[in-house]
Amino acid sequence: MCKISILVNDQWKGKLFSEAHYARLRELGEVHIYSGDERFTDKAAVLDFVKDSDVLITSWRSPAIDAEILDACPNLRGAIHAAGSVKAIVTPEMISRGIRLTSASNELSRGVAETTLGAAIAACKGMFTLTRDTRNGLWRENLNTITDFYGIKIGVIGAGCAGRHFIDLLRGFSVDVFVYDPYVSEEQIRELGAKKCELSYLMSECDVISIHAPSVPETDNMINRENLRLIKDGAVLINTARGSLINEQDLIEECKKGRFMAVLDVTNPEPPAKDSELRSLPNIVLFPHIAGTATNGVRRIGEHVCKEAELLLSGERMMGEIDFSRLSIMA
Repeated sequence: MCKISILVNDQWKGKLFSEAHYARLRELGEVHIYSGDERFTDKAAVLDFVKDSDVLITSWRSPAIDAEILDACPNLRGAIHAAGSVKAIVTPEMISRGIRLTSASNELSRGVAETTLGAAIAACKGMFTLTRDTRNGLWRENLNTITDFYGIKIGVIGAGCAGRHFIDLLRGFSVDVFVYDPYVSEEQIRELGAKKCELSYLMSECDVISIHAPSVPETDNMINRENLRLIKDGAVLINTARGSLINEQDLIEECKKGRFMAVLDVTNPEPPAKDSELRSLPNIVLFPHIAGTATNGVRRIGEHVCKEAELLLSGERMMGEIDFSRLSIMA
């Protein structure tokens, strides 16, 4: 019988998988659930647990799938990463041996896109600032700061999973969507219902600018003084990707001018220092990294793992299957 090994620590097992998920996996094979060292420092115990596995399921804090683990699983058909980025578990041996791998980035990205849409509407509608007004005794005095979510330009930086989900959600609104992504063709972006553009155009012309690019060396500080100055008055900048994409000191200096609003779900580092001006400037809204999944939403990943296991064991391509040739430009 097929051996399915869930190499996930107790913290994440309890969040990701319900009894219904385990029952569904047991229909596919013999399910082994790891229980022991939370940090997987006992390598001998790990190797004994994974021995002769056909499917490995990993998540946050799981060990890298190295040569020793692969040697213990000579018939391994693939790995399912119940988390986002796979970079912590991928090894050269995995790639050279052609081990199939999938991740739950697509499912996590749905939450990111939903949060981004909510933040965009709230910021444009003035909900963050007008709430402060009403607490201070005002009422409708600053309605001129509102931008209705209609007939405006939405800029999306990065057309990966999260960016594409966000674009898809925007189909329900009468807005024009522009995308900057040097790795996606104009035709592909057109098929998404958007228009390809340069970063300078997006930064200067869009009413909402939403960042969804991966954190790789090429995107480090890609949003900086040079292009922050291009943002038009009254616009909204949203970052639900990674804090490293924005030069935060440049953002702080530009936000001090009060020209636009920034909504940040991520910072660099996290959390920001308690005296950071990111926390105190009135036109910066700061979330504690909740865009992807925070509580019950992580069960989406458990459902995703079951679907991917079914596809893997039936010999079909998995929905989130990783193309290792693109690993360097992935989050």
